[in-house]
Amino acid sequence: MPNDRVRAVVEDLERTLVELIRKHRVSHDEYRAATDLIIAEVKAGEESLLFDVFFEAAATDVGNEGREGSIEAIEGPFYLPGAPWLDGPPRVLPQRIGEPGIPMVFHGQVTTEKGMPLGGAELDLWHADASGQYSQIHPGIPEWNLRGRFCSDDEGRFEVRTIAPPPYEIPKDGPTGTVLNALGRHFFRPAHLHVKVRHEYFGERTSQLYFTGGEYLDSDVANAVRDELVITAELVEDSQAALRYGLDQPFIDARYDFAFAPSSEAPGD
Repeated sequence: MPNDRVRAVVEDLERTLVELIRKHRVSHDEYRAATDLIIAEVKAGEESLLFDVFFEAAATDVGNEGREGSIEAIEGPFYLPGAPWLDGPPRVLPQRIGEPGIPMVFHGQVTTEKGMPLGGAELDLWHADASGQYSQIHPGIPEWNLRGRFCSDDEGRFEVRTIAPPPYEIPKDGPTGTVLNALGRHFFRPAHLHVKVRHEYFGERTSQLYFTGGEYLDSDVANAVRDELVITAELVEDSQAALRYGLDQPFIDARYDFAFAPSSEAPGD
């Protein structure tokens, strides 16, 4: 049984690519080089990286059209389900002893679009370490390092301690790097946090949060930065404030509030 949605999209894609081949006089050798590169992408373990760099942000923008509340962001290729639940307070993402990087406290509130607190919302947080690498993706990093899940309290508030992630280069020695080199583009992503927020009535939202003044905000290789996702992160040098979080050094304070669109099933809505 034909799928009308698949048929409409695939046949339009077919027409578009055929027109592109004719317009640019793409030879058979060039066509085969392109298909070989896509196959090499999978064999090299980059999976969807090439497509994510060029197309994921655009697909996410389409999903955000008409969306109420916090917008969604790209997921990227490094998410892993099943991160450990964090005890607390204080809640601290799993870290190595002496984890490199400046400590960061990430906090905020989860509410409806109308401001009703959403207690019990699950936040699934992950990000790169100070070298720009991810646990279970890059070698030599302990399992679940800088990955964890926790819930908002009765007022929808959450707070977790981690380290400030840096900008980093995406893999550049494989097929994706071959394409970007040919285009003369750099390989950097701006510093960011990945967060999935889930609620039994409001579903799931995927976010990716960047920091005001960070490098590569205007030239992200994945073209995924949106103004609504750029948050203020301030260095706090007050020793009393640091002690509140069990720290003995300056830290980065970063806040973001997640707003979910109301649902007819939401309690009290």
